[in-house]
Amino acid sequence: MDTFDYIIVGAGSAGCVLANRLSADPSNRVALIEDGGDNQHPFISMAGGFVKIMGNPAYFRAFPVKQQPGRRKEMHVYGRGLGGSSAINGTWYLPGMPADYDGWADHGLTGWGWDEIARCFARFEDYRDPGAHPGRGRGGELQITPSTYISPVFDALAAAFAHQGMPWVSDITAPGITGAGRSQYTVDRRGKRASAYEAFVKPIKSRPNLAIFTQTRVKRVTIADGRATGVICERDGQELILAASGEVIMSAGVYSSPQLLQLSGIGGGAALQALGIDVLADLPAVGRNLADHQKFGLSFDLPGHPGTNREFIGWRLYRNAMRYFLTGTGPLARVGMPITGLISSEGNPEWPDLQVAAAPFAMRTVNEMAAQPGSPITAKPGLTFSGYHLRPRSRGSVTLTSSDYRDAPLIDMAIWSDHYDQQKALDLFRLFRKIAADPALAGFIGAERMPGAEVEDEAAILSDLAKMVEAGLHGTGTCAMGNDLRTSVTDERTRVHGIGGLRVVDCSIMPTPVSGNTNGPAMAVAERAAELILEDRKA
Repeated sequence: MDTFDYIIVGAGSAGCVLANRLSADPSNRVALIEDGGDNQHPFISMAGGFVKIMGNPAYFRAFPVKQQPGRRKEMHVYGRGLGGSSAINGTWYLPGMPADYDGWADHGLTGWGWDEIARCFARFEDYRDPGAHPGRGRGGELQITPSTYISPVFDALAAAFAHQGMPWVSDITAPGITGAGRSQYTVDRRGKRASAYEAFVKPIKSRPNLAIFTQTRVKRVTIADGRATGVICERDGQELILAASGEVIMSAGVYSSPQLLQLSGIGGGAALQALGIDVLADLPAVGRNLADHQKFGLSFDLPGHPGTNREFIGWRLYRNAMRYFLTGTGPLARVGMPITGLISSEGNPEWPDLQVAAAPFAMRTVNEMAAQPGSPITAKPGLTFSGYHLRPRSRGSVTLTSSDYRDAPLIDMAIWSDHYDQQKALDLFRLFRKIAADPALAGFIGAERMPGAEVEDEAAILSDLAKMVEAGLHGTGTCAMGNDLRTSVTDERTRVHGIGGLRVVDCSIMPTPVSGNTNGPAMAVAERAAELILEDRKA
């Protein structure tokens, strides 16, 4: 049985940052455990290639979602393998807003305000665009690059966004702004995906004090006398036990971290007892407080421009693949929408709550896919708006379905359980229509594909939105930090209440959602947590 100072469970965005920072001191022996493989497939390094492996269980972990009336059946997938979701996501990079983190500090989470978190972002960023705001990091591990897309449609979109209250900004990640700018991606300057593994672990994987375990599934944390002592794993059909002389750190993600805590006897006491699990810490908030950004898109026919759909079909797809492998450029070097806008529907320009984006690209509608399954890419040129409501009030849960670690937990998203979120979906939908109707886009907007311009009744719109809205897979909150043991799981230093030597460090500890995609914030949370862990070691 090997013994380590720190055992990190999960090699995703947070776990990879922790592995780098904690192993920087050669006296710390660190284990990084990942259920999946090494994720060195060429369709992972190619940002635009992830759609070719979408759903492949070698790279994705599937979680069943509780069916809700009026909504289509859902199955959520998060990343599996080194880099976690950062290896298979859309690479969209946004840090959130100062008010997000200052709100945490204002509620008693000392050391988590924007000043601290901004410093953490700056430490690991490497962003070299001349338009960067003064607080950006340059020279860190994580290369970030802006969209390079140029076309008359892009210029028209920028003008339309500005007319609708989102003026052009040179750096869309600037703190406390309303505006629109080029989307930024975790793609390096060679055109390759900058996953957390590629940025933080691969360059230092030869450190003799860092052991990386792949294809290793953690079954539970071992706890003795109120303290975590290690983990029991399954690898190649054999049981593997790793001991922790210091701490065990859960970085398995918003679904798997609470699952593992519950399997280890930490959670709501009655629910655990019903599954035959001994209760070691009765923390009812484990798996509760699940929040996620609601996401949907609105597409229009695109007259007057060929769009980008054709670049991913037929002979052009092969040409673009060859271009990518030879030069690291072209449509496959970037994925996602080239323009990002941030705007407040609540009258607070320093804390936008709607994130919008657009591209001259369109997928088949939900109704079309239901009628005839197949490729989601349509050959007909289209223009799509997509976005998120960033501060949802609905809260869901992650619940064990059995005491067997191989059984996925049940996810209840509870989308629209708070009527406020339904209203915000309508606000976002109407914003899309306003932008589309702007005179700047007059030459590029055709028929609305779903629900259609003729659908104006609020009830009818909501009926279609119920089919269109989905989770942004930006989950937070299921092991939330806080001071109240009834409503939180971890304290302000990421330690699990009531259990020594056990922490959680990933998006699940965020008590409230952040105003942007969660990949970058997950890394910043880990950067800050690593500082706290090392401080506590010296204490």
